[in-house]
Amino acid sequence: MQSIPEEKRKRALRWGLIITVAAVLTGVYLLHVGRDMSDFAVCYQGGQRIIRGETLYREADGHLQYKYAPTSALFFAPLALLPYGTAKVIWYILEFAFLTGIFFFSFRVLPLAGKRASLVLAWTFFIEFKFLAREIELGQVNLFIIFLLTSMLYLLIQKRESSAGFLWGGSLFFKPYALVFLPYFLIKRKSRALIAGLAAAIIGLSLPAIFYGVRGYFAVLAEWPATLSKSTSGLLASYDNASLYGFLLKTFPSLSKQATIAILLLIFLAVALAALWMIKKGSEAASMQSPEVLESAFLLVLIPLFSPLGWNYNYLYSLPAVMIVIAAWARLSPTLRIVLIIDFLIISTSIIEVWGRGLFHFYTHYALVAINFLIILIALLYLRLKKNA
Repeated sequence: MQSIPEEKRKRALRWGLIITVAAVLTGVYLLHVGRDMSDFAVCYQGGQRIIRGETLYREADGHLQYKYAPTSALFFAPLALLPYGTAKVIWYILEFAFLTGIFFFSFRVLPLAGKRASLVLAWTFFIEFKFLAREIELGQVNLFIIFLLTSMLYLLIQKRESSAGFLWGGSLFFKPYALVFLPYFLIKRKSRALIAGLAAAIIGLSLPAIFYGVRGYFAVLAEWPATLSKSTSGLLASYDNASLYGFLLKTFPSLSKQATIAILLLIFLAVALAALWMIKKGSEAASMQSPEVLESAFLLVLIPLFSPLGWNYNYLYSLPAVMIVIAAWARLSPTLRIVLIIDFLIISTSIIEVWGRGLFHFYTHYALVAINFLIILIALLYLRLKKNA
């Protein structure tokens, strides 16, 4: 009996893996995810409302109010033309397409090869899994934003600044997180990226006037910040707020609001100075290839840390940073490796099924995950100090 050629064997294994993954994801959707996706429902409703020329922002929606820029509703309008069940399935598939794109572009900007690349990707996926699972369960838009920003980073490295800036500006319609790159573009003198991004934002913001008319659109724009201000304040000290601000509010409840903000500003100042040092050192090192990779990963971690409302799953923005740390593992000091092993174990295993209800609620209520990611920022600074990235 003749043996199957190696090429056919590999093809069969590849297809077998694809079919297995597809079957697992289908089962996960049917048994669990498809029953929720409550955040996608908000986006779907926003798409329906803008098509009808109805206001997006309504207090009657309660906790599940539409909070993104009006332009973002245009993105969901094509899905809103479909039956809700069909739109959910498409968004579920798109979420995994975005995740694949994130890994692809992150892989392309890191010096990885061979089996080492597979290990880095696998460990990163394991560490970030609980954030990914929650993101997909809710049908959130963070994976799409991270996909845009990792694509932006890839284009920046390829010296395609205008295209990178366009993606940066487009991401702002969903959440303002990417504004963290605004001072970075100014410091790095990425003028073409900045101009393209601002142009994309200005043009995009004008598009909903097609559905509302000029006068009606100005009314919608006025409702947007009013909705944000009313719906945000009551959530700052909520159980799920995992930002540094949430950590300070819940861990030190006796502090006044002014003292809490002052401490947060001091921490922000320290982190900002560290980021400036990182950028300066990267600019001075002629031997360093693509210093933007480490710098961008650092800035992405700041998004969930310093957003007033940073939910646990927002720490998905740390994915490139975790990948960098794992890829540079051999260059870290023994002490830092031990600290990071403990840190990664806490991040990846901190689910109620593993820790139990009491310990999990303590960890989540006090937003201790913020400390985990401050440690990752320290690891990135260490790598820049050693000129390893």
